[in-house]
Amino acid sequence: MTQVNWRDFGNHDARAETNHDEAARFDYIVAFFNHLSRNVWPGHRSIYDNVALPKFVKKNKRNPKDRHEVRKLMLKESYFQYWSMMRVFAQANTFEERRIIVEHQLNELVTKCAETPESSSLELNPDLEIPEYQSSLDMHWMPGGYTTEFVENDVAGGAMYDMGGLYTSTNGMLGEYNDGAAYAIIDWVYNNFDRLTQPKRILDVGCTVGHNTLPFKEFWPKAEVIGIDIGAPVLRYADRRAKSLGIDVTFSQQNAECTEFEDNSFDLIVSTMFLHETSYKAVHNIIKENHRLLRSGGLMLHVEQPPFAMINDPFDQLMKDWDTHNNNEPFWGTMHDMDLPDVAMKSGFDKEHIIEAFIPLLTPTKKNKFNVGKGEWFAFGAIKS
Repeated sequence: MTQVNWRDFGNHDARAETNHDEAARFDYIVAFFNHLSRNVWPGHRSIYDNVALPKFVKKNKRNPKDRHEVRKLMLKESYFQYWSMMRVFAQANTFEERRIIVEHQLNELVTKCAETPESSSLELNPDLEIPEYQSSLDMHWMPGGYTTEFVENDVAGGAMYDMGGLYTSTNGMLGEYNDGAAYAIIDWVYNNFDRLTQPKRILDVGCTVGHNTLPFKEFWPKAEVIGIDIGAPVLRYADRRAKSLGIDVTFSQQNAECTEFEDNSFDLIVSTMFLHETSYKAVHNIIKENHRLLRSGGLMLHVEQPPFAMINDPFDQLMKDWDTHNNNEPFWGTMHDMDLPDVAMKSGFDKEHIIEAFIPLLTPTKKNKFNVGKGEWFAFGAIKS
């Protein structure tokens, strides 16, 4: 497998620049990260099948019943211990290198992102209460997470998030601008819902820097597209990034659990890999809020990894659940254990209008935004009656 070059990641004028030494250090961390993913990670299957599982069966006269039992087994194996330690080191250091790169040019980035004063497309709320499930930890090991303000009018969170780490960790499978999930949603919605061939108003919740917000405006230029997030630093950066790319969308600092929008005001509400970064209670609140905001016939669609109930092998469940315990994503396991259709029904959606589907993963290219990649997304959603 060819390693992608993070320097190829979608350029725009708000992106942090690197000098030779910074680029070299980041190259090393990226190469180490990918070595672990491609060459070390696959060895866990053999360790489990040939070492850990036989020990368990010999002692208990049965196979492990769930990922929790498998985790207890694997935590005793030095191979799993070593990989986990190195994987945390790699993840934390990809962000540490990004922090170093951004920190020394932060003032310049702040100035650049503020060059469009009184922007009508950026709505910030300094009084917004940040939920504890975000303020109490550095999500993904990103220093300060999405919300911390290191300086006035800060954009560090956005700049660090957009530094190419996601592009390299996914080996470019989401495309040059990390927007493959959005195009997968667009493709699936357009080809499956006649009433949504031209939505008038679209909401992207948990939008961070707008990777998956902008494609909706590109594909449906007549639609009003709004991205919301709780983090002002990522939204300031998202606004400048969108303007640099010539795409007119609105970014608003709001909590997806309780927004300021009117009832029945959106045709399409989406998110990409967002729900698992919120709490059990928050997921219920977000789905209920989605129902309030949708017009009759409107669609909500949240892209995630499949729930554990759809993964038969407890070992595969464990490897999917690694982030819960090691990547500062404590709600990953909780969310993937949830009965999302039940949450939707309790939020007001009808059972017959609930959607659970696997949709093709797309890897957009300059020539073909709907280029089919390898793999698929799990999509959960519902249509409002």
